[in-house]
Amino acid sequence: MTRLMTLLCLLCAWGVASFASAKNYALLIGNAAYQMAPLDNPVNDASDFAKVLKDIGFEVRVLTNQSQEAMMQAIRNFGEQIRNNDGIALFYFAGHGVQVEGENYLLPVGVPIRNEDEVKKNAVPANLVLRYMEEARNRANVVILDACRNNPFIKTRSFKSRGLAPMDAPSGSLIAFSTAPGTEALDGTDRNGLYTKHLMANVKVPGLTVEQVFKRTREAVELESERIAGRRQSPREESSLKGADLYFVPPPMAKGGADEAAIELAYWNSIAQSESSADYESYLAQYPNGKFAALARSRLEALRAKQTQVAKLDARTAQEPSASAKGGVFVEGGQRAATPATRASGGVVAATGGFKFSDHEPAAPMKAAEFLSISCRDAIRNKKAFIQLADSSGGGEAIRQALEAKLRSIGVKLVANRAGADFVVRGKVVGTQGVNRILGINEVDLTADFTLLLKNGNAVSSTSVYGASFAGSNRQQAIRAVWDEKSEEVIGRLFGDYCAD
Repeated sequence: MTRLMTLLCLLCAWGVASFASAKNYALLIGNAAYQMAPLDNPVNDASDFAKVLKDIGFEVRVLTNQSQEAMMQAIRNFGEQIRNNDGIALFYFAGHGVQVEGENYLLPVGVPIRNEDEVKKNAVPANLVLRYMEEARNRANVVILDACRNNPFIKTRSFKSRGLAPMDAPSGSLIAFSTAPGTEALDGTDRNGLYTKHLMANVKVPGLTVEQVFKRTREAVELESERIAGRRQSPREESSLKGADLYFVPPPMAKGGADEAAIELAYWNSIAQSESSADYESYLAQYPNGKFAALARSRLEALRAKQTQVAKLDARTAQEPSASAKGGVFVEGGQRAATPATRASGGVVAATGGFKFSDHEPAAPMKAAEFLSISCRDAIRNKKAFIQLADSSGGGEAIRQALEAKLRSIGVKLVANRAGADFVVRGKVVGTQGVNRILGINEVDLTADFTLLLKNGNAVSSTSVYGASFAGSNRQQAIRAVWDEKSEEVIGRLFGDYCAD
């Protein structure tokens, strides 16, 4: 009996020790400050991806704009950190990478890289990372190279090959490339590179295996690259992972194992408050007919509209040669312009002194009833609705009052108790206030997410809208003006979708 108890204790101690060693580690390096060809996004990419990994339980170290020696020392230290570990070890590099004689090199900053000989002397071989990770005998190693950004070095004719070369993944490893061997990746037009933007969106999704994360990322990158650049960027992976399925974020468990509905719900909850279009694009790629697909499309539409609006404003401002900003007040032709009048989303703001943002008058916003067919209005007339509103916009009671007015306009009655309601209109309104960085003019942004539920709690429709306005001194009034229009759209869409279903 004593021997049996001793053996059991030893086995328990061994199991606890093995479990304790199962940690996930990540080393991320983002190099952008190159002498010959600086990049816009790698520092953001490494820092942002590090935050995502930390949020899902990784122990993270992130470095930016590193020299050759600093990179090599960090890789050596990383190899020691993951020695005999039973979790995931992830190495990520964003920056310039080149191939020389079939071998890939990651370029440091602070040294001249003008030809292949200087690469061999001054850069970091990508295989060095694999060697240290393999020698550490870690359970699973993931190497991600977003290192084939638009490469000016090829133009010097000192480099014979474009992009990176294929690499063999050692046993228990996966190597991910942001684009196919021999091709170049997009650096991105926003804060992040195209590949890393979609990788961050997928890596935090509960229930996706490591291989599925990269598959979903590839699908999203291919679609967006064709849309924005007219050419396909197609990421690639080489995998020799072994054993049971491996997850960055394990699936939620229901009785009898992983439940697909629970996985989708966990996925949605992980991105529900996101301001990144990549999150919603990735959700729709996986769940095109999912429970939250309509809401995801609405939010994606709102985010893209916001991006387009900012881009148009930037372009329009850049084309005003005689205009200048002075003392935070927009000035044209030497005349001090009056404070711009408040405008509703999608309209025109004009100021005395001749300055304006557009040459056409804004179209009148659609009324809520105009979204609905006659039969729909008949079907919902005199139905009772309860409003459940979370408002952090700064619009005050006027936000709720406008929502109530739109409901009455389509014949719906309001009740103060959910128990007596046919519908629950549940929503969240968020407003931000600031100063336009180009014009020095007050501006407000408003985002609203709403869901229409039946009395049994089932969601039947959802929508998300975005509105913006330039403002004078009364920003609260500007928020109310935007909401007065957007609440028409919210109510119209919610009940229009309800009737359509």
